[in-house]
Amino acid sequence: MAGYRERMAYLDPAAESVGTRVRRARKRAGITQTELARRVGRAQSWVSGVENDSLPLDSIALINVLARALRMHPNELTARPYRGDNPSQDRGHSAIPEIRRQLERYDLAPEWTGAVRPLPELRTATERLMWLRRETRYAELADETPPLIAELQAATHLCPASDRSEAFGLLSVAYRAADAVAYNLGYADLSVIATNRIRWAGERAGDVYHEVLFAYLRSRNLWASTSWNDALAVLDTACANIEDEYTAGHPEALALWGGLQLRAAITAARKNDADEAWSRHRLAAEAVTRLGSRQRTNYYELSTNQPNIDIHGVAIAVELGDGPQAVKRAQAVHLPKDLQASRAGYHHLDHARGLLWCGKRDEALAALERAEKTAPMLIRNHPMAQQAVRTLLDLERYGYRERIRRLGTRMHIL
Repeated sequence: MAGYRERMAYLDPAAESVGTRVRRARKRAGITQTELARRVGRAQSWVSGVENDSLPLDSIALINVLARALRMHPNELTARPYRGDNPSQDRGHSAIPEIRRQLERYDLAPEWTGAVRPLPELRTATERLMWLRRETRYAELADETPPLIAELQAATHLCPASDRSEAFGLLSVAYRAADAVAYNLGYADLSVIATNRIRWAGERAGDVYHEVLFAYLRSRNLWASTSWNDALAVLDTACANIEDEYTAGHPEALALWGGLQLRAAITAARKNDADEAWSRHRLAAEAVTRLGSRQRTNYYELSTNQPNIDIHGVAIAVELGDGPQAVKRAQAVHLPKDLQASRAGYHHLDHARGLLWCGKRDEALAALERAEKTAPMLIRNHPMAQQAVRTLLDLERYGYRERIRRLGTRMHIL
């Protein structure tokens, strides 16, 4: 595969290597390799290795740290979002301008000109959005979300006062669908806007836990700037605000607490604080234990259940850079048949990364293939999946050459 990156970069600047983008950003900032190394706490030889692509940036936390040192957004280093080459491949991305427009006019007069459907029908429509979100069918989700947001916005103005809180609740769900598209396809700024709209609608719906859900989503947006301590502070404040309900065993509070602790565990792992990460993981597991059979109810779409606890055990090990631990934990994970595609896709990707770090390339490719088959758009638009495929292309073996090239083609790397 010698030279394929250079050829692709010549044809498409977005296809250039991460190392090339790091070198260009460093020169634009007017700093030396030595200075960049000082900023990220590494040796100059490490920066040199990154810039000549002999050292892959195969960690989200590392990309975020490097981006902050270069005073840029992580997406600039990973060239996200990854647009398609034709209308079929670009579905999802092409709907982003209309999603943005609907999010920006949230408090304006409705523009819906037809009859607004009754609330039961609107509820069914929002349930479909959530199903599309769980199944990572982002192309359809992106197409269907803007018109439903417009109709729900009209409903909040036109329906009787007694129904208005439910209409706002459904609008909050639709905003969450918009956030799923924006975040997973790489539109970070739009995700921040969507998160704030979820909060706005949730407050008007009278949801007593809307601030807790907002904290859960907001902490994720803080990761891009490596604001690990800020993210943990946001999550801990949310936990403190529901501590009484958690102690009393209210199921929604138990589920939210577990979700907050899992997000805190990932945050701590990206901060490279293993003790804190595994401590948070145990706290989340305690919440699931207390939920018992109630964990089958997917409160707030957080998947606070035992399979997700096990999946996060693998994810934490990966974020800590511990390949052997990730592979060991993955061997004990049993994915239920009804597990949502997004969770399964992330898990297979994490497993693949752990296997790759352990030198098990054939198994890593098989895990990547499972990830892509389970959640195609999620994986094809994930920077760590892109990096794993590039690494396997660089190290390709005869036994899997055609398979990895086919995967690389589907991910627009070849």
